[in-house]
Amino acid sequence: MGSIRSQWRNILARVLLPSACKNRSSMNIPHPATPIPPVHPDVLMKSLPFYDVLDVLIKPSSLGASTAQRFNQEKYFIFALTPQQVREVCISRDFLPGGRRDYMVQIQLRFCLSETSCPQEDNYPNGLCIKVNGKLFPLPGFAPPPKNGVEQKRPGRPLNITSLVRLSSAVPNQISVTWAPEIGKTYSMSVYLVRQLTSPLLLQRLRMKGIRNPDHSRALRTVHMNKPIVLCDVFQCNLYACSK
Repeated sequence: MGSIRSQWRNILARVLLPSACKNRSSMNIPHPATPIPPVHPDVLMKSLPFYDVLDVLIKPSSLGASTAQRFNQEKYFIFALTPQQVREVCISRDFLPGGRRDYMVQIQLRFCLSETSCPQEDNYPNGLCIKVNGKLFPLPGFAPPPKNGVEQKRPGRPLNITSLVRLSSAVPNQISVTWAPEIGKTYSMSVYLVRQLTSPLLLQRLRMKGIRNPDHSRALRTVHMNKPIVLCDVFQCNLYACSK
């Protein structure tokens, strides 16, 4: 009987021990984690020809890692204005017909891809929804798709959120950003205090740049004609090209 029991023990040890060791080793092996993007990536936004940046209120901040999740993600950002910044915005206020207000000094919200290889253009993540101090901010409309079957996308441009910002140095402002994650893409957001340039100042700067060779202008025109055209971007591109 003793020899039979020892034989059964040897058989069970050969069958069970390898699988137990395999399971134990697999439990100890850490699974590769999703890379976490830096909180403040070294992203540089392209300069805008119609605005001078006065201050950075929120430097480029990552929205989060790109995942395969189907559900939208949400992130909150806080910024506060100094008394001097509040003063600059308030004294630039202009009242328009219908009770509307316009500001030459604005709080500007920008989105872009978290790419550090070169200055980034404005680019919105999919499913973007923005709330400033709990109020929904209306986004620009969708651009016509370049061809059938291509998903419509909003033309990226800076967003003037001044009308929803609390113009007080005593109360902070909150921005809620909701977006749909995209595999392989990570986005950043940033907030700036900017001054909108007037027409006389723009003309003065253009004259200071001098006259360019006509061949250079023709080459720029050819490059832009080969891109998908959004009317509001055409004038911006032309002025930007002239002001460089």
